[in-house]
Amino acid sequence: MYREIQGRSRPPFESIKRSRRVMHIPDGVLDLKVLAATGMVALGGLAYGVRALRPALRDRTTVLMGSMAAFVFAAQMVNFPLYPFPVSGHLLGGVLAAVLLGPWAGALVIGAVLVVQCFLFGDGGLTALGANFVNMGLVGSAGGYAIYAPIRRNIAGPRGVLIGSMVAAWFSVILSSGAFAVELAASSRGGGAEFFRVLGWMALVHSAIGLGEALITGTVVRSLLLVRPDLVDGGTLEPGAPATSIGRPWAGVAAAGLGISTAVAIFLAPLASEHPDGLEFVGRVKASFLPGGGAEAAPLPIKVPIPDYSIPTLNRLNPGLATAAAGVVGTLVVFGVALGLARGVARGGLPAPDAAWGREGRASNAA
Repeated sequence: MYREIQGRSRPPFESIKRSRRVMHIPDGVLDLKVLAATGMVALGGLAYGVRALRPALRDRTTVLMGSMAAFVFAAQMVNFPLYPFPVSGHLLGGVLAAVLLGPWAGALVIGAVLVVQCFLFGDGGLTALGANFVNMGLVGSAGGYAIYAPIRRNIAGPRGVLIGSMVAAWFSVILSSGAFAVELAASSRGGGAEFFRVLGWMALVHSAIGLGEALITGTVVRSLLLVRPDLVDGGTLEPGAPATSIGRPWAGVAAAGLGISTAVAIFLAPLASEHPDGLEFVGRVKASFLPGGGAEAAPLPIKVPIPDYSIPTLNRLNPGLATAAAGVVGTLVVFGVALGLARGVARGGLPAPDAAWGREGRASNAA
């Protein structure tokens, strides 16, 4: 069963392996008008998020933004297989970040991760950075929180947090993949019947990936509820602990979070599944909308220091070591970028918007 994709002969999809870790939308997929539109939406959403978050930023959120960004980056390197199918998935992390930090801090965390992945590793196109932020930051984090908040309100206590976070995590993956299908349909390459084909495959594949997202999100949230409930949902689950408390040793929290993230990058990232990610699987095997045609990856649009999440000099000696080292570098860089972004927002003089967003950037009625 060979298939022609953009004039190239393709082997059966069971044999396809990833030639590069394609996790986000690359350049050359969406057309100029969609890139411009998503770029403007991304900038508008980012500006609003900064304005909403800035008045309530305290040490808690500032430090946790760095730690959460580092964890999301490291976890995204660990593609988990979807047996028995030749597809893999990875954590998006938007809902997880939003449950801990609030929707806008969560969106900024995802934005920091995307920027580092693009410029340091070449994952996600430079021109598609706005679209990736819209899909994962705005739809995935802020939109996912909009699903989490009513569940949290109607189911009291830690149970509501756990159920809400897992349900919202699953839906966030479906909504993010659907947003991409709409963007592709609005481009010159994805109209008409092709839209329903792409939407169907994206929804099918990402509904399975969403189960992994929900499981990982639930596991992390459950663990934190057991050992540090003050880190979840603005700290409202720990009796007597105000959401903006700065009495905790946040430097220790940052060190612990960075240590866990680094361990994930060192020990789990080299074991990531070699099957194509959901976007790559649909784009190359079922709908052929990704550039490069066959299993080979398209050339990187910009020169990056660590392509394919692997340090070139170490890759000749040991590919696993090269991946682990790249993961450590990326984890530290993402931590610094997110922490610097949070501190920059905290120092900024932007006024708060006229919206009902409460402390730590959370919806005031979500508790």
